Amino acid sequence: MSALLRTLRQYVRSLKHLSYRALTLRDALVRPANPLMPPAHLRLYYYGTTDPSVFKQRCDGARAELMARGLQPRHRVLDIGAGVGNLAIALLDFLQAGYDGLEIHPEAVAWCQRAITSTHPTFIFHRADIRSDAYNAGGHASAAQYRFPFGDGCFDVVFLGSVFTHMLPDEVANYLKEIGRVLAPGGWCVASFFLLNDATRNGVERGRSFMSFPASDGSGHARLHDATIPEAAVALEESFVVDCCRRSGLTVKDIRRGGWWEGTTNDQDVVTLIRQ
Repeated sequence: MSALLRTLRQYVRSLKHLSYRALTLRDALVRPANPLMPPAHLRLYYYGTTDPSVFKQRCDGARAELMARGLQPRHRVLDIGAGVGNLAIALLDFLQAGYDGLEIHPEAVAWCQRAITSTHPTFIFHRADIRSDAYNAGGHASAAQYRFPFGDGCFDVVFLGSVFTHMLPDEVANYLKEIGRVLAPGGWCVASFFLLNDATRNGVERGRSFMSFPASDGSGHARLHDATIPEAAVALEESFVVDCCRRSGLTVKDIRRGGWWEGTTNDQDVVTLIRQ
């Protein structure tokens, strides 16, 4: 990406950020205060709307994904891409063993620390200063080399909601390796993807998918929605993901297929992994 284009995009992001903050001010004037409702500008950033009911749906949906797979109060949970704490808030009345959230957006982490950790100290949020042209252009660490700031085998459950859909193959391979490292034997991971196989690739190539993926990343393992901002949206070859899991000590237990590639819904493919 040229320096001029990068500067222009940073300028647009700054203007957008200011307009988002105006929404938070307006929201504060018209709505009753809710200490566990993220500011309007952060809800818009993450969910594309300031509607509080959408945030509640995200909370309920994340909780349901884990509860359906047997989440127990005694489990320690790692939430990669914690955002504005939707999973954490959904588990405040349930989880006893502890929760750690990892997130690249500094303002989201700061809000979660103030709103959640201050009154629930076993729910901890960590800033990961990962470089991403789409979400954290000034980041210092490479996702392809980043080591999670946790010890080996210390989590029972790992959750990633729409994280791998914004990561390139070498970054995905590293994160899966790290997930295999931090999961305890028998632990499990729930993660969403845009997975490419014979059926879904055909849908993408025919232009039926809800989001286009016209460009190759050059590795043969992924297709990109926007080659100038690679992390904007990434579809990964399923065979590549399965191989990375195998090399990381993870086994694919189940894949719930989404309808993203048919254009009928924007549902992603949700994969359940087990640490052997």
